[in-house]
Amino acid sequence: MRIINVFLFTISVFLLGCYTVHLETFSDDPILKLKQKYSVYLDVTWTTKQAGSLLNIFESFSTDRNFHPSIWKISSDLEEDITIEFQNSLKSVTISSDVFPVEGSQQMLLPEKRLFFAAVQFITENGTNTEAMKLILKERYGISVDIPSYAQLTQRVTQETAEHYSDFENEDLMIFISILEEFPKALHKIPELRYVVRRIDDKIRAPGIAWTSEGYIELSQTLFTRDFPDDTRRLIAHEKSHFLWTCLFSDQLKRDWAELGGWQKDSKSESGWSTTKNREEFVTDYAYEKNPNEDLAESIGYYLVYPDKLRSCSSAKYDFIHNRIMLMYGQRYISSDLTQNNSVSGKFGHLLRY
Repeated sequence: MRIINVFLFTISVFLLGCYTVHLETFSDDPILKLKQKYSVYLDVTWTTKQAGSLLNIFESFSTDRNFHPSIWKISSDLEEDITIEFQNSLKSVTISSDVFPVEGSQQMLLPEKRLFFAAVQFITENGTNTEAMKLILKERYGISVDIPSYAQLTQRVTQETAEHYSDFENEDLMIFISILEEFPKALHKIPELRYVVRRIDDKIRAPGIAWTSEGYIELSQTLFTRDFPDDTRRLIAHEKSHFLWTCLFSDQLKRDWAELGGWQKDSKSESGWSTTKNREEFVTDYAYEKNPNEDLAESIGYYLVYPDKLRSCSSAKYDFIHNRIMLMYGQRYISSDLTQNNSVSGKFGHLLRY
């Protein structure tokens, strides 16, 4: 049986090679590039444009990674965005036709989102390849979860050692990828944000802290063991937003946001700020009680994970984030038919711990 399987695989690769041989004279052909660089063989259900979209995603990762040969087809009868079957050394991959937006539709504003997450499942072997996920975090988002020295990293703030921290689980890494990708591509990497750490003790400090002066985000271990992965995603987005506020956003954008929120400096307030607006215009008590920085971080977190909640509190804040941040740094589209696919359950539900 093994000899027969190997023989069938050889025939499949040969036939797929015949399918693309007439294009080999074109060095920029995506079908040929996928075969040569990544051992990805596309069957006749793929168009050159669809192949180009898949190639763009593969090339956004490491180009020197070794991939086992795989045969890819597109199907209109698939419940999941991607299925991967293994037979000896061969991977058979089926992609749903739904991951490719219809020409002229509003989904074209963000054409590769669902295809990207399908490709991540393939590259990470359904969320089981730890090193692949770490490499994606490093290459695509500029973040490392491998800390050379906790003592050195925390020396100017908490002064803690490795015994206070733990490694991220595979499910945690997939949560990171699922929310960091929601930011526009221009905001994927913030040079000042280099590390994310997982603190064991969840009682000594807040569940999440952005140490913007030290280049890392600290998250409590319990955030990843509770049964609310979407809220964990929201908190990660919140903490990253502090780096955007401190390191990237212009003074004019900050002033305009503060004006929208009715914020003014107040020496009598514990936070140094107070607002003239009503509580109902803020997405959480925390956003209302703190300052414009925290207000924006909370609002961005809700914009990405719970957009309807932000819209119901303040359509003006939703529009500000959408127009002044998301559209300014790249296209992002939210609609009722994409809400499920913008959530953890829509992308990685069967991979994450609930």
